[in-house]
Amino acid sequence: MAQSDLSPTPPPGLFTRIRRWEFLRLVVYIVGLIAVLVGSKLAGNLVTPPAGKPHHQEILLAANLASAVLLLVAYTLLVRFMERRAVTELGLGKGVAQIVIGSGIGLTLMASVYGVLWGMGLVTVSPGTGLAGLGGVLAATFAAAVLEELLIRAVVFRLVEQISGTTIAVVFSAALFGLLHVLNPGATVVSSLAIAIEAGVLLAVAYVLTRNLWFVIGIHLGWNFTEGALFGAKVSGGATSHAFVRTSIAGPDLISGGGFGPEASLVSVGLSAALSAVIILLILRQGGWRPVSWKPVAA
Repeated sequence: MAQSDLSPTPPPGLFTRIRRWEFLRLVVYIVGLIAVLVGSKLAGNLVTPPAGKPHHQEILLAANLASAVLLLVAYTLLVRFMERRAVTELGLGKGVAQIVIGSGIGLTLMASVYGVLWGMGLVTVSPGTGLAGLGGVLAATFAAAVLEELLIRAVVFRLVEQISGTTIAVVFSAALFGLLHVLNPGATVVSSLAIAIEAGVLLAVAYVLTRNLWFVIGIHLGWNFTEGALFGAKVSGGATSHAFVRTSIAGPDLISGGGFGPEASLVSVGLSAALSAVIILLILRQGGWRPVSWKPVAA
């Protein structure tokens, strides 16, 4: 054996050791993604004509898509720099199929919510704007789904799971997701709890099942687009400018969702919780649920 083979491996440098701290990565990722978001929005506002002006809709659509792409690129570069690995959670090989499947699940889930409410005789339908403007709504919905899934699932959930295990990461990220919606129009304690359960838990376990962010983005996209653009309901308290039809839901707030929209309905919570339970069972069968631990420093 050559003498050089017996030489001890030099210890990693200070910068390498610092990069391994999961909490530092968390801060760097969040600050980096928010900086890119703010920059892209400011640039988009500069180039987008006011509403009603020629080409407003087309440029706004392009600006929203560009913002989503920049966020994805920024996350990829941050992971490669901080973790020195391929960004498998955004792999394009399975990405197209995963986002299509996820979108179908989100669409079906929200359609099922409306199916239950319709069966209860609580839904009234009126004409909307039809197909006009739905492309712009789709682009904006996609950009919002990308941002929220990068921040909450790819960053917060993923890093907290690496530190403390899946259970704590699901609870923490779901609670944070609910809190982030507490200042939305029409928000209440009930609506924040509903978002935490139906979206926070569901999207976290959907990520655990596939370890693919495109799947989770698809669920998020399909749910929001169906709710806001197809049925014309409020999405987390906010109304969309264009919708295929407009719907209103009668009944008490616990059933209708009140001013927050059907996401605050017990029907949405119940159906989403049922799907989450099925996904959790699949994860447990696969052995993909990581036990509680404490690992603030990556290997």
